[in-house]
Amino acid sequence: MSTLAHTQTPDLQPVTPATGDDGRPRRVLLVEDDADQRGLITWMLRAQGFEVLEATSGVELLAWIGKATSAPKSRYFDVIVSDVNMPDLTALDVLTGWRYGGWPAPLILVTASADPAVRSEADASGALTVLKKPLQQDELSQAIARALRAIRRPAAGSASLPADPAAPLAGR
Repeated sequence: MSTLAHTQTPDLQPVTPATGDDGRPRRVLLVEDDADQRGLITWMLRAQGFEVLEATSGVELLAWIGKATSAPKSRYFDVIVSDVNMPDLTALDVLTGWRYGGWPAPLILVTASADPAVRSEADASGALTVLKKPLQQDELSQAIARALRAIRRPAAGSASLPADPAAPLAGR
């Protein structure tokens, strides 16, 4: 049984609009190797109007990032929500590997680990935030709202996605 905490209420109130300026649903790439966890998080996100793309491993996350960075004008997804620990590559492995290649979207990490080194490594690698399992609906919604605000208002001197995914980011 999953440890994901959620409340089944018929009227989930979105913290942020689940549609972009173009009117289409915002896309969340969810990376979770546990099928029960993935199903519950997908349910929470879809209940708020998000389109959810699913991946089950760090290798699949890497493939999605490759697609997104090879076509920077396309919007494959707006936010990435990823479990940290997965059997093949952890999200931190992927994040560290792509750190200088440019992330195509803000990254929210989810972990059951209480190890402060995980949070420290995530912060140093550029993750937006780290959420603790069991995941709460309001906590996830607020993190996604922060991520979407960060997209709309990039920080002064922040880097943009390079046309060549192998090119270093400007300003880093």
